Amino acid sequence: MERRDAVTVGDVLRECLEKSCMQGRLDEVRACDAFPLVVGQQIASMCNRPYMKNGVMTIGTSNAPLRSELNMSRGRIVKGINEILGKDVVVEIKFR
Repeated sequence: MERRDAVTVGDVLRECLEKSCMQGRLDEVRACDAFPLVVGQQIASMCNRPYMKNGVMTIGTSNAPLRSELNMSRGRIVKGINEILGKDVVVEIKFR
């Protein structure tokens, strides 16, 4: 028996994510995972785990000088994360 119109598992998963409207949330999780790649592991270790909602990434840190430095670099960070993901997922970053 021959297979006709064989579909890969990846294609099936992608289709399911699109139909269930979970692709946006998956992109947000990937953006949070990309934060250490953009700022470096050492700086990311001094911050709380980022979380996202509606395109706004929020990152907590108790280190005031670091927060100030990150605020000045937020445009570069947004651009770096979006370049890694290949699409505009992060619209704004808030450091608290």
